[in-house]
This record gives sequence, structure tokens and C-alpha cells, in this order.
Amino acid sequence: MSEARLVFFLHGLPDYEALFPLACRLAERGLPVVCYGASAALRREPRLRQLIAAAPVAVRLWPNRLLKRLAGLWLRPDDVAVVLSDPALDGSATVARSAYLRKHAIASIFVQHGVIQTMVNYPVPDPAPNRFHSGLLLLYDDPVLATSLVPEARARARQVGFLKAPILAPRPPGADFEQMQAGYSKTVLICHSFRWSERYSNAEIEAFYDLVVSLARGCPDHLFILRGHRGKTRSIHGKNDRALLRQNPNIVMSRARSGPLAGMGMLDVLALSDLVISTASTALLDSLYAGKMAAVYRNEHPVYEALPNIETPRDAMRFLENPAPESGAAMMRRFGMIEANLDRAAEEIAAFLKSRGVRNQPSHPAGSSP
Repeated sequence: MSEARLVFFLHGLPDYEALFPLACRLAERGLPVVCYGASAALRREPRLRQLIAAAPVAVRLWPNRLLKRLAGLWLRPDDVAVVLSDPALDGSATVARSAYLRKHAIASIFVQHGVIQTMVNYPVPDPAPNRFHSGLLLLYDDPVLATSLVPEARARARQVGFLKAPILAPRPPGADFEQMQAGYSKTVLICHSFRWSERYSNAEIEAFYDLVVSLARGCPDHLFILRGHRGKTRSIHGKNDRALLRQNPNIVMSRARSGPLAGMGMLDVLALSDLVISTASTALLDSLYAGKMAAVYRNEHPVYEALPNIETPRDAMRFLENPAPESGAAMMRRFGMIEANLDRAAEEIAAFLKSRGVRNQPSHPAGSSP
């Protein structure tokens, strides 16, 4: 039997954010870690080169299409793939690799990457049984609250806490944005997840934009940054975005490819902000862990019950005047400190490998004496 390896595939920045800190923590413990990365990701985000150069594990670069479609070039029978999409439930661009993992009975470990996530805790009508392929599921919260899991999958789940450690130093904005921002007393980041169309009707999207307009006109001394998921503009809200920009000089868009904040990631934009309002999404925890108090727009999920809920412009104004930081602190206590969470996740993975009888399993961190 060959030595089992923990194999990570890193296609873009979301994979690095969700998985690379864990890969590094495992490598620091002396566990056999192999990372394969898409070469295009480093062209899109040059800061990744410095991150990789300083990491305790190498990243072997290949074209993204090969990483997604030809998994057999890199995976061995005794490997354990660490994945964001479970091989039995994958409907993403990595479906071919998931099929290979299932066909060849290669083990996997599932890592939650969204606070509200389909197949974990997002309620869907008449869900099919979600029978995970992965032998270990690492969740942010108590598995009892993973309401979309069937009991046999929940038995393999472990609560490890929030795992998204900041991996890149914030990128500074351009001089034009800095000059504009200096003219305002406070900067408020407003995020939404309208790409998830089954969650939001057209009426709900219109109500959200009405709220943004009310805030911008009610607080002319505030700068508002509006950001869709991953900074992407989609047809379902593009018209609304254009109307906002025409009518409200104190609103700017955070877009991945255009505008004054082009190329800025979520954590980059958070570094420019004082407060955050978002639909129920991972952006809220990103904000709290970056030290920025956050409120939920029309909260629809129990996980965010502790945070201020914004239904009306008056609710939003109240939050801007009094952010209630104690509720953010309660959320962080619930989801734990990231460094300790990464250690907990590494311990669960080490125990999983040991339970499978993996050879050459070290019992001490890399660099220490046995």
C-alpha cells in the first residue's frame, strides 16, 4: 500500500481562502499534503505567488481544465481528497473529478465553505437524501443544526468552527477612490447574494434597492459601497445597479472587473469599510472576523439570529448610529477563533487518517522531535 496523501485542488481564490490555511496547518503537523493549483489563478491574483512562496507546502501548477477533468493524472488509490463539493453531490465544474473519486472509491473529506450552504443547512423543499461520499465532514456549526444532512451523514460530521483565515494583505484602492472617500464621514459596505435566485424574488430585490436608496439619501455624509457575491454583476440586478449610480453620488459599486474598486476582493473592500449590511451570507462572518460590525438584511436563517436585523430604512439608520458590537462578539464566540479552529480541523483529519490505518502517520508536528 502506498502512503496516503491529503490532496487539495485549488482552482481560484475561493479555494485558496477556504482550503489553503488548512492545507498549511496539516503540512506543519507533518501530514502528507499535496496541493495542485490552477496556473490561471496566479495570473488573476498575483498576491497568491507571495502566499505560496512563504507556505509550508508547495503548490504544483497546472491548467485549470486539466485539474477539473483529468483527476486520474494525480490521484492515487490511497489518497484522501479534501473537497468543497462532496463527490456524491457535486453539480459544479469539478463534477468529472467527483465522478472519478466515486468510481475508484477514493476517500474524501468535505469542508464547509459557506455559512449557509446547500446540502448542509439551507432548507430546500422536498430535498433528496444527501448521502455524502466523504468519510469526514468538517462543519462550522453543531452538526445537529445541519438540517439538510441525513442521519448517517451527520454521524460523520464534526464541528470545527469558522475556517476562513485571511490569506492576503488588503490591496489599497486607487488614488481617485481614496480622494473621494476622504470626503465622507463613514463608509458602509452593503452586500447581497442575489445570484442565489431561488432565495430572492424580484420584489425582494426591488425592496433591497429601495432600502439602499433611502440610506444613501438619508445619510449624504456616508459613502456606500454596494457589492454582489464575488463582485459579480448579473442580469437580475444589473439594471438596478446602473440606476443607483446615476442617481446617488455617494454610492459606488465593488465590481471584480470594472469601476473604482476593480480587482478588490471581499477582504480588500472590508478594509475600507466601517460597517457592513448584508443579506444572510458568509459575508457577515467575514466582516465580523475582520473587525467590522455587521447587520443582516431581512434575515431568513437561524444562524444569524443574534445579529441586528434590518427590515426598514429606520432599522438601518438605527444600526448605523448604534452597531451593537456585543451581538458580533456573540457570533464569534459561537464560531470560534480561526487559529484554534484550524488546529481542531487538523486534529479531526489526523484522527480520520488514523482510523483508516494510514501508513507513515506522524504523531508530532513537522520540525519537532518524535
